[in-house]
Amino acid sequence: MDVKAKSLHEAIALLNQGRNLPMSDVKNTPPPPAVAGIVGQAQEANTGISLLVTLKYQSLSGNLKERDILIRRVIRNKTELYLDGVAMDIRAPRLIQVSRIREIRDITTGRIYTNPFEFVETRLGVHPVGQSAAATPAQKKNDFAQVIERTGHEMTVLMYLVAIDGKRDKSERDTVFKYIRSRTPDLTYPDSDLEEYLISLAPDTESFTAALGQVLKEEKSVVQLFVEAILDVIMVDGRVDDRERSFLVRLMSILEQDGYEITLPL
Repeated sequence: MDVKAKSLHEAIALLNQGRNLPMSDVKNTPPPPAVAGIVGQAQEANTGISLLVTLKYQSLSGNLKERDILIRRVIRNKTELYLDGVAMDIRAPRLIQVSRIREIRDITTGRIYTNPFEFVETRLGVHPVGQSAAATPAQKKNDFAQVIERTGHEMTVLMYLVAIDGKRDKSERDTVFKYIRSRTPDLTYPDSDLEEYLISLAPDTESFTAALGQVLKEEKSVVQLFVEAILDVIMVDGRVDDRERSFLVRLMSILEQDGYEITLPL
């Protein structure tokens, strides 16, 4: 393991000490052959999501199931979309074909979606281009879908940071809200959409890791703003938790190894 990877894993370990949604007991069981074939041929459409929802869906055996699922990523196989996540009742991975979903309920807000493709587009930032004729397409792409596409990974990382001290402070969430608004001045969307999305995020370690990796691929100007937002979230409540301090130190180390010259507004 190289130094960068080691630093990242150490940062994640420190952060995970304060998580209120532990996922370390998720079963690492091999997927059935049919599912393994899907994953092997698939491409990620979005990753690092961490939205907690209740799904009603038709299983491969034809039975109607209802489960609480932590959605981690969306993958595309030929013309189909799949939600990849964790079934919270059995702490095991689940891969669910979007066209088999009959209803999605956002656990935090209570909002219900009967069109799963609308949910995938407007809440997960994945436009269902190329769906089969049998699929029900989402409505015309709206501005909030573009918010997710542009800043979804940043929101995942920042909301992970909000919860690392064991609580989700409103002032910290409001700071994330203002940052995302500043990153999307050209888009028109209700404040309630962004507020509900931030409340619904429940980032676990795997989603945090995936999201952070994507953020660090952005232009340096975006990474600079992102680091400043991290500092704002840490400082807004007037105290610095040890886990927050450790996270910032590790992140700066990773950035320096990648050649970033990040300045902090201190």
